Amino acid sequence: MNIESNLSNDRYMNQTLILMIGGIGGSVLTFLIQRYGVSVVVASCIVGLIGALCGHLFSLPHLSLVIFAGSFAGMTSASLASIPIVVFAGALTAIIYQLSLNIFAGMGGRLGFIAFVSTVVAVYLLMFMKKILIILMKA
Repeated sequence: MNIESNLSNDRYMNQTLILMIGGIGGSVLTFLIQRYGVSVVVASCIVGLIGALCGHLFSLPHLSLVIFAGSFAGMTSASLASIPIVVFAGALTAIIYQLSLNIFAGMGGRLGFIAFVSTVVAVYLLMFMKKILIILMKA
């Protein structure tokens, strides 16, 4: 491997890490705002505005989109989800966004679809892990 390849890999990893932090932040912030009695739509709008400012401030256009997609994942009902589920869903949102940049390009509803898939996977995976732990504790 040459130096340019290593720099490219480092940039990709740094961008992925920043997007994961943005996705987690967007989902958790939306979830916390809605728990304090604000409508989920208004909470998502507030986080979307914060995400747009962050993307502009750091000159990372994908960051604002991931934060907004994370806010969709954070719109999960408080009776269904908890902070760990929302954190996991936010991280999955960023990962799926990064992986699907070229797949869903130009399609409407991409951010909502990514958030939906991330939330469903997070909820069911953590429920499955909880059941496995219960089985292991009984053994």
